[in-house]
Amino acid sequence: MKFGARILIVLIIVTFAIPNSSVVAQESGPIYIVQPGDTLTYIANVFGTTVEALADANDIEDPSILIPGMELIIPGFESISGVLAFHSVGYGENLASLSLRFAVPMDALARLNRLVSPGQLYVGQPLIVPEKEESASNVPNVSLHLPRLGESKLEMAVRSGISPWSLSTFGREDIKLWIVPGVPVVSPEADGWSGALPFPYAEVTIDPLLAVQGRTVVFRIALNGPGWVDGRLGDRRLNFFPLDERDYVALQGIHAMQDPDLYRCELNLYSAEGGELIYAFSQPIRVLDGGYGFENINGVPPETIDPEITEPEQVLVESMLAEATEERFWEGPFQFPSDYYTESFVSIFGTRRSYNWGAYNFYHTGLDLYGSTGLPILASAPGRVVFAGSLIVRGNVTYIDHGWGVYSGYFHQSKIFVQVGDWVETGQVIGEVGGTGRSTGPHMHWEIWAGGVPVDPLEWVEVGFP
Repeated sequence: MKFGARILIVLIIVTFAIPNSSVVAQESGPIYIVQPGDTLTYIANVFGTTVEALADANDIEDPSILIPGMELIIPGFESISGVLAFHSVGYGENLASLSLRFAVPMDALARLNRLVSPGQLYVGQPLIVPEKEESASNVPNVSLHLPRLGESKLEMAVRSGISPWSLSTFGREDIKLWIVPGVPVVSPEADGWSGALPFPYAEVTIDPLLAVQGRTVVFRIALNGPGWVDGRLGDRRLNFFPLDERDYVALQGIHAMQDPDLYRCELNLYSAEGGELIYAFSQPIRVLDGGYGFENINGVPPETIDPEITEPEQVLVESMLAEATEERFWEGPFQFPSDYYTESFVSIFGTRRSYNWGAYNFYHTGLDLYGSTGLPILASAPGRVVFAGSLIVRGNVTYIDHGWGVYSGYFHQSKIFVQVGDWVETGQVIGEVGGTGRSTGPHMHWEIWAGGVPVDPLEWVEVGFP
C-alpha cells in the first residue's frame, strides 16, 4: 500500500474515532464546557444525571472519550439556556434574586445546583448559572424597593419615583395588588441590575467572600440615598465608618481559633431622619480553616501560663482594644516594627502552642521577629498610645490605636519610650527589644488587632486596608 493511501486511511479512522464537539442530539438545555480531567461520570454526578443520559443527549458513542473544550448539553433542564459558569453568591443574594438576575426558574436553579437548603445560601457559595450569549444580555433592568410600615403602594412609588403599576413582590410575580412592609418589591424601571438588596442599598461587598481564621474581612456598603448602617458577624458587632456621605466600611478580624463553620452576618439599615430601623437582613458567612501548624515552647516562666494570671490579663487587654475610634489615622500598608527583620521569622501568627510540655491550649497571637536586646522598636503606623506598661504575660508592652478598631501591640520590650496619650508616627522609635514576660529570649513580638480580634500582621504589610 502506498504511503499516501495509508495516511488517508489513518485520517478517516481518526475522524470517526473523535466525537464531534458540537451538540446535535438534544436541541435545548444548558451547555457545559468540558474541562481538563473531566469524565462523563464526574459531570453526571455534578448535575444529578446519568452517563447514559449525557451520552444520548450529546450523541456520544464512546463515553470514555472527552475532549477539553467540548460542549455538552445537560439533559433534564430544558427550561435553561446558555453556557454554564460558576457564580459566587454575594451578600443579599438568594434563590429569588438569582432567578431574576439569570432568568432561570427558581426550581430549575435549585435542581441544577442540587441544593439541599435552597432557602438559605451562604456568602461565597459557588453556584452554577447560565451565561447568555453576548448578544443577549442576562442582566435584567430591575430595581428593588422596600415598603415601610403603613405605607401604600402609591405612597412608596411616589417616594421612590417609580410607577406603582410596575411593582410586584420580590420572587412572586403573581402578587401585584398589595405590598408587605419589609418585603422588597420589584420595579422594572431601572438601568440594569440594581443588586439583590433594596433601595437605598447600591452595593454590598465582602472581601474575601469566604472568611479565613486569623484574617481580616472588609465589609463595604454603598447607599443610593440617606441612611446609616450597623451589623454583626456572629457574636461580634461590626463597626461601620463613613468613607463619604454614601459609602461605609467595617474591618473585622476572624479569630484564629474560630471553628470553621457558617456564621450569621446581619446588616441593619436605618433611616437618616430619626434612625428608624427600615430593613434588617442576615445571611451566613463561611469561615475556613487557616491551616496553622503546631509548636512546643519550653522554658517560659510558670506564672505566665497560669490561668489565674493569664485570663484576667486577657480580659483587660480585650476590653481596652474593644473601642473603635471614629477617625482612621493610617493610610496604606503597615510597616514592619524593625529595620532589621528578615524574610524568616522566629514564629508566625496562628500556630497552636504548647508551653512547658503542656496541652495545645494556646495560639500565637502575633508575629515574632528576630532581634537582640536594645534594638529599636518602630511604630508600624500613625496612632495614639493607649497602653505603655508592664504585664506579666506580655512583659513591657505598648499598644497603639490607629482608629476604626485597629490596634498594634509590641511585647517583651526592655525599654519603653512612650506614654499613654502620646501621638506617634510611622517609623518612630517607641522602645527597645527585650525578653520580658512570657519569653525564652529577646525577640520582637508584634500584633495587629481588627474589630477586637488579633489578626495576621503579615496581611497588613501586604495589603493597604481598607
